Formats: sequence, structure tokens, C-alpha cells
Amino acid sequence: MDLENIFRDVKLSKTEMTVLRFIQNDPEQCIHQGVRAVAEQCYSNPSSLVRLAKKLKFSGWLELVYFIKFNITMPKLDVTNDIDYMSVQPEEALTPLLASLKQQRILIHGSGFSQLIAQYIYNKFLVTGVNASLALWPDYEILEQKNAARFDS
Repeated sequence: MDLENIFRDVKLSKTEMTVLRFIQNDPEQCIHQGVRAVAEQCYSNPSSLVRLAKKLKFSGWLELVYFIKFNITMPKLDVTNDIDYMSVQPEEALTPLLASLKQQRILIHGSGFSQLIAQYIYNKFLVTGVNASLALWPDYEILEQKNAARFDS
């Protein structure tokens, strides 16, 4: 990802961009070395790096480094690149899979926006004869309250 696009709302100097690129190139090294060593390598001082983090609305230096590490440097999973199941498994393999599903009891859980997907899958399993149960978030809260006293004593 491009640092200029992510921090486009903030006017950054050349030195600040150099520091951000340095972090992006090797965030692990920045974590291990610390703010003083990174400041020295970027020809800056530690307080400038902390001010940069504050300028970008982070609580401190490490939060900035971890943000860059996990949100910019590390590759994102591409969920739109899933392989179609039918192209991987031949049609004949679906019959034993469905038979296997019918022999077991399946619990489907969904919370938030996933509730809609969980309900859809539950309905599809009911139509195909699979023994499925649907548990939404409030169900887990009730179970937690019932079981809390039993296991805590």
C-alpha cells in the first residue's frame, strides 16, 4: 500500500515520509531496535518520531510501527480469490460428503452480519436433510450464564 494515500489527510515533510518508508521496509527491525536507533538511522531524533506518531493520531511510536506492520506491510488475504468447490471436487465426491454430513450433528454459529449467512446455511442444510442447529449470539450469552455457576464452584 502507498503511504501517501493512507496518510493523505496529513501534510508530511520529506523527513517524516523517509521515516515512514524506513518503518515500512522492515517493521520488525524497528520494533527490536527501538525509537532511538531508528531515529539515528533516519538522521532524526526520537522526539521527532514520537511527534510524528502523535501527528498521525497514534498514541505513541510502537502503535505507529505496529499499524504499518499489520496494515500496510503484511499481505492481505484475498477472499475474492477462492477456488470454486465444484472445480476442485468432482461431482461424484459430493454424494459421500452429503452422506457424511447427514450422519453428524452440525452446530452453525453466526454473530453480527454473519448471522444472515449462518441462517442461510442452516436453511440449506434443513432442505438437504442434514441435522443442523443454529446458534446465534444471544444463545451463547444464555448458555454462558447457565454454565458459569456450574464450572466456577
